[in-house]
Amino acid sequence: MEWFTRKGVVVKGVNLVKIYRTGPLEVQALRGVTVEFYPGSLTVVMGPSGSGKTTMMNLLGGVDRPTGGMVYHGEKRIDLLSDSELDQHRLENVGFIFQTFNLIPTLTAIENVELPMIFAGIPKSERRKRAMGLLETVGIGDKAGHKPYELSGGEQQRVAIAIALANDPPIILADEPTAELDYENAKNIIDMLEGLAREQGKTIVVTTHDPRVAMRSDRILRLEDGVLKGEYSPMDLERMSLSGPTTPTQEGGVYPLIDVVRARLTRVMEEISRLEERVRSGEIRLEEAFNIYQDLKSQKRALEDLLTSLGG
Repeated sequence: MEWFTRKGVVVKGVNLVKIYRTGPLEVQALRGVTVEFYPGSLTVVMGPSGSGKTTMMNLLGGVDRPTGGMVYHGEKRIDLLSDSELDQHRLENVGFIFQTFNLIPTLTAIENVELPMIFAGIPKSERRKRAMGLLETVGIGDKAGHKPYELSGGEQQRVAIAIALANDPPIILADEPTAELDYENAKNIIDMLEGLAREQGKTIVVTTHDPRVAMRSDRILRLEDGVLKGEYSPMDLERMSLSGPTTPTQEGGVYPLIDVVRARLTRVMEEISRLEERVRSGEIRLEEAFNIYQDLKSQKRALEDLLTSLGG
């Protein structure tokens, strides 16, 4: 891929604390998290909604500043940068991919990809050539002149990835990038992220509920209640679900992955049923239940797709 020349850097968060305050109320989203991510690797961060995943990504990417702790990109401590220095650093060094694609609806795909290059001061002739090359790299060069509403969800996510790569950043942070995609489109996105790590040497960090992404990663971090609870390899998914150990088999081993996925899917469906009952009984308001339901629905879809891919 001729558009990529910059390799990843070590990204490190040291004793990260983040406290949000609203009047007298105080919420501690992160409670002293120390993490490190490496060039040429794809790391997945998993955990329930409200566990602090997005907060951690915002701190690692310089979108927000920690209440306490330090953030390093290579040797540079970015939490000490001024606002203008941080803006410039993000523009040049960090590519963000979000669950919501954040495309400008009035611009075509190629114009959306050109935007970060405009801010970076890249000449028009070069940015148009690079934008077209990036769209071809992500497989939608033929849709360069289409506006977002003319593209499918998978195609919009590919445009979002091209935007994230526009300035050839060494660091890619992806927050739930496959949450709204079907199996085939999700697989394509995972392939791209894996290729950026393995072939281009980028530092890739992905938050997800999607076991398909976890299976393709180098390692999996588990975040709960603002605390790092553990680190796993994809092979550990053969021995445990991410919510706890599997039940031993009669032969003294553990259930294979397909049984772990089935068990987890059953638990998610039970959680959905309990949530619906709480809404019906008035225990929780519909507005409060909505985000929880969306999260559970996303997990259910991902588990069903993974079960299909495993032949279950």
